[in-house]
Amino acid sequence: MFEQLEPVSLPERAANALKDAFFSGVLKPGNAIVEREIARQMKVGTPVVREALISLQEQGFVRRVANTGTFVTQFNADEVRQLYMLRVELELLAFQWARARISERERSELKQIVDTLVEAGDSGNRRKFLERDYFFHQRCWELSGNVYLADTLNRLMAPLFAFVVMASGAPLTGSMAREHYALVDALCCLEEPEFSDIIRKILNSIAHRWLSRMNPMTTGAS
Repeated sequence: MFEQLEPVSLPERAANALKDAFFSGVLKPGNAIVEREIARQMKVGTPVVREALISLQEQGFVRRVANTGTFVTQFNADEVRQLYMLRVELELLAFQWARARISERERSELKQIVDTLVEAGDSGNRRKFLERDYFFHQRCWELSGNVYLADTLNRLMAPLFAFVVMASGAPLTGSMAREHYALVDALCCLEEPEFSDIIRKILNSIAHRWLSRMNPMTTGAS
């Protein structure tokens, strides 16, 4: 009865291509995005790119300025601090809920993700490190069992990850990756209140790391 549909729409494919440009550093914080030029390079119509940018704006990757244009999101120092404070509280909640639901198989899965993260850090594979790091946290959010919490964290953290962690240019090491084993061990072995104390301490340490390495040129801070 119905014609077969493409599994991924053109605007979604355009949005994914733009995300790749953000995460690879081709498009940097504060860069202007010219719809016609992007459409020309992608060989699609301008409305496709416009729809993709609307989606990316909702996800926090771009900002539209009335009568001016669309720009890659650029955080100032205060915005980054506020976002990381919120991230710690929401991610702690995700870990608390995950702890009550997680299976031994899922704990093993998380450990395997950290194993690949450590390998990437030890080998100096920055792109793989970033991908596996983000995937680890995404998986923990999903294990909370609350799709709204997971979606909120994803929308909150993806732009921060792209424009603060990646843009910092800071070295990503095996020792940084090994910190994630403590999160898995806590899910496996700790009871409250020690569990929440340890998780909060680790998440605050991660937040402090990136806040202390913020580049004023990257974040727009004075």
